[in-house]
Amino acid sequence: MDVGARTEFLDPAIDMTTPKVGQPGRYKWLFAAIWLVYMVDPLVKVVHSTHTPQWKLLNYVVAGVFVGCYGLLSYAVYPRYGELGTPMRTPRMARPVLFGMGVIAFVTCTCINSDLAGMWVYVGTGTGLALPLEGRRALRGVLIVFALMTLCVVLAPGATSTDWLELALPTFFAGMSTIGIRQLALVIGQLREARAAVAHLAVSEERLRMARDLHDLTGHSLSMITLKAELAQRMMHKVREAAADTPLPRLDAALKEVEEIEQVSRQTLTDIREAVSGYRRATLAVEVASAATALEAAGIKLEADQAVAAATGEFDPDCEAALAWSLREAVTNVIRHSGATRVSVALERARGEAVLTVRNNGRGLAATAGTVEEFGGNGLAGLRERLDAVGGRLAVGGPDGDFRLVAAAPV
Repeated sequence: MDVGARTEFLDPAIDMTTPKVGQPGRYKWLFAAIWLVYMVDPLVKVVHSTHTPQWKLLNYVVAGVFVGCYGLLSYAVYPRYGELGTPMRTPRMARPVLFGMGVIAFVTCTCINSDLAGMWVYVGTGTGLALPLEGRRALRGVLIVFALMTLCVVLAPGATSTDWLELALPTFFAGMSTIGIRQLALVIGQLREARAAVAHLAVSEERLRMARDLHDLTGHSLSMITLKAELAQRMMHKVREAAADTPLPRLDAALKEVEEIEQVSRQTLTDIREAVSGYRRATLAVEVASAATALEAAGIKLEADQAVAAATGEFDPDCEAALAWSLREAVTNVIRHSGATRVSVALERARGEAVLTVRNNGRGLAATAGTVEEFGGNGLAGLRERLDAVGGRLAVGGPDGDFRLVAAAPV
């Protein structure tokens, strides 16, 4: 592993507060709203037209309401805080605002002023920005907007195929490009989380190496010192007993020194073992990697949320260790008892707790853990004790095809 690269990534001197392209910001929503400048040209035509003042006022009102809706939508969906690659938000008001923009664009272009047909470009952009990417809903939304725009051109008086082409390409590609930008942001966020997980794994690996070296280098030597000190004490006691009637002040002093050597070596060996135990504390990042290897060898598919490994080091080490042990025990039970083909791991934070959920599609509670009250087996009993020690809780259960182990620990 490239230690230099790891050190550079973890260097605290790197300034991570400087805004970067693609990083959320308080005014990033203006990046989308600034393109409303292209609404100026059709409004200038309205100003210089020979229509009645009432017709001009209607154009101004309609354009103002449309611009306000688009600006509100941009402000609502753009994240203002977070890391590089934070995805767009999808607020509840997005669909009503988009629907209103579509109605305004359709009515305006067919009944009021066809020169304002450029509104459809912003409807396409807003659809790509605001609708969820899951299930290709944003893509379907852009295609619906494209179809409505085509219908609008057909119904508009005096519209030609050239007018449709000039409007169709910007509308379609505006929506598709915003979808692409959002997907790129998601990829950037996943890459950032993956880098964090790799860094945590590297640190954990280094700690384990240090623990092994510390134990191997000093543990054997201190054990030998302790053993030899005990042997020297026994020999000196025999000498002291053989000369019971003769004062041997030097022997008594030497015996005292040897006893102190034994005490110091024993205490040092105990301290080293405690230090090694602390270095080798279980972490979520290490357990996720171990679970992936073990489940792959067993032919079981693992679906692990990247937030699980990325959470390593973000809260109390004892609480994280308890959750890491929970993940290990859950994976062990899946491999031994469940007969599952798929396992999912997720970590959520709610009400001051980190909640780890491990689900599998294997056999249910009776085959895996006995009863909920007993938690079944020494493994889950020990797991419950670990969680109780940090103020956490454990729950297991579920029917065949949806068995769950839920472990919660305070953040």
